[in-house]
Amino acid sequence: MSFDSIRRRSFLKTGAAASTIGLTGLAGCSSITGSGTPELGLAFTVPVENFGSLFAIEELQDEVSNLGSAYELSVSRNESTPDSLNAMAAGEVDMALLTTVSYASAVRQEAVPGNISMIATDFWDAHPEWYGFTIFSGADSDITEIADLEGANVGVNARGTGTHAVLEKGIRQADLEFGTDAEIVELPFPTFVSAINDGRIDAGIFPALFAVAARAEGFTEVYKSQDLWDEAYPFAYTVASNNSLDENGDAIAAFGEDLDELVEYCYENRSEVVSLAAEHFELPEQVVDGFFLTNNDYYRQDITIDIERLQFAIDELVELGFVEESFDVGEYATNEYVPSN
Repeated sequence: MSFDSIRRRSFLKTGAAASTIGLTGLAGCSSITGSGTPELGLAFTVPVENFGSLFAIEELQDEVSNLGSAYELSVSRNESTPDSLNAMAAGEVDMALLTTVSYASAVRQEAVPGNISMIATDFWDAHPEWYGFTIFSGADSDITEIADLEGANVGVNARGTGTHAVLEKGIRQADLEFGTDAEIVELPFPTFVSAINDGRIDAGIFPALFAVAARAEGFTEVYKSQDLWDEAYPFAYTVASNNSLDENGDAIAAFGEDLDELVEYCYENRSEVVSLAAEHFELPEQVVDGFFLTNNDYYRQDITIDIERLQFAIDELVELGFVEESFDVGEYATNEYVPSN
């Protein structure tokens, strides 16, 4: 999902796309520092919602065991997951936060030399007790269920994304079709509230970060991911280039241990983390507090990979036409680099 519009609204301190929020001040793939410590690069797209982005916060770096000894880390922001894949392909970063569609496409197209492997789960969609991608219409809208989208303009950040796949699955459930019975309108997520209020779109799909504003406006919940899937499925992930895993597997495993520690620390110290994240990324604290690490956030406590549910998610994307052909995810996903829970 693109972060371009948030950047234009000055929600981030950084100004340039793919700017380094460095923990070491250096960017690069699997370089070695003067002390001989491997330096890893991690790219993300959406701050806070991509959990790995929190490694950019200096105060949280001190709460993990291995950073600074087993490895150094440079954290950078890209405007989209394809940009992160391009950075991996160029050898500029070792790891990136991707969603299901971008992961599957990268594997199928071998977008990164040596290909990639998923090493951790970032968050799940459609969990019964946590947030699932939700389609909202205006506060006084007559659109209250999927069938009401007939004739509507529906907002999504971009076609061909994981959020677009949620919309596609929903519209098919009502025996409707985008392009015939309803229209997709591509807009940046931060503009959805104003676009609904001024009539540019009739409804839109909201990630957890932006659903805070939709709830504050009293928008109408049309449907959510939980209405489409019987079970939760993994949606976003940390992936690494296979070349980096070959060259610095021990360092990446140390990062995986730190990621697990960071997740636990953040849930145990939520108020502190919300304030730190809001300040660091220049997000309104009430927005971060309105979702992060609450039941209005995605399920993200377990970072291990559920291979069976991951395979289900990929096969579903094939059925929806977002991935050309399925593949055995067990060949491109491993729990070797994170602690078992």
